[in-house]
Amino acid sequence: MWGVKREIQMRNLLAAPAIMITAVLAALFAGAISHAEPDDAAFALFVSGAFNEAAEVAASSGGAENLALAARAINAAAYLETDNKAARRLSKRALKYAEQAIEDNPVLVEGHLQAAISYALRGARMSPVRAFLSGTAGKARKLLDHALTLDPENAWALSSSGAWHLEVARRAGDGRYGSDPAVGFEQFAAARAAQPENLLIAYEAALRLLAYDEPAARENGLAALHDAVTLAPQDAFERRVQSRAKVFQTAVDEGREAECAFIKAQP
Repeated sequence: MWGVKREIQMRNLLAAPAIMITAVLAALFAGAISHAEPDDAAFALFVSGAFNEAAEVAASSGGAENLALAARAINAAAYLETDNKAARRLSKRALKYAEQAIEDNPVLVEGHLQAAISYALRGARMSPVRAFLSGTAGKARKLLDHALTLDPENAWALSSSGAWHLEVARRAGDGRYGSDPAVGFEQFAAARAAQPENLLIAYEAALRLLAYDEPAARENGLAALHDAVTLAPQDAFERRVQSRAKVFQTAVDEGREAECAFIKAQP
């Protein structure tokens, strides 16, 4: 019996890094607020869902904001990609853009957020053991912490950090790798209060709060899911996320078994 218990604990330990990094995916894609605007043509391509073209135009325009936009576009493509190997390749490309953005402007929050997404996406498409050995979880966490240091009230960083805390606690146990569900609840509440009409943050809050399955958090999770389903999407990526939110809502309406199955299937 002890051997079985040890095996389960080891599985949880190896799975935890992948959990950490999958927790930061959806809420970051809309981008952080910056003082300069990216190239209009590149942004228009991103809004339309032409992610590769948007990245190429943004990167060729140069500057930290454009490089961060290029990373954002390729991360979006990686998130939507169904093939794991292709998604890893895309996330690696996005990371290069994000690192260039950070080098060009170390205080641009979005550069750090997009770099965190890149690591998260790569780890989410690896086996738990490979993700553990790669160290992507710790790298993503470090970038999120840096983003919050630069801008403690940044809604995207708060939402992503909240997701990290809840997912690690849910899968690996409270306190594992410094996870704290109370911090997760607080950060999601702060992110939602800062941007109540943000569809992406609403979806991420719904997914993580309902997955944690705490009765006190369920009401907030259901409210967030309602917003994710009913808010008007602002671009092609938000439309794709809203489609997932509608499937999630249908699963919740069908009952706990369908709800749990949906949650389990998410990256």
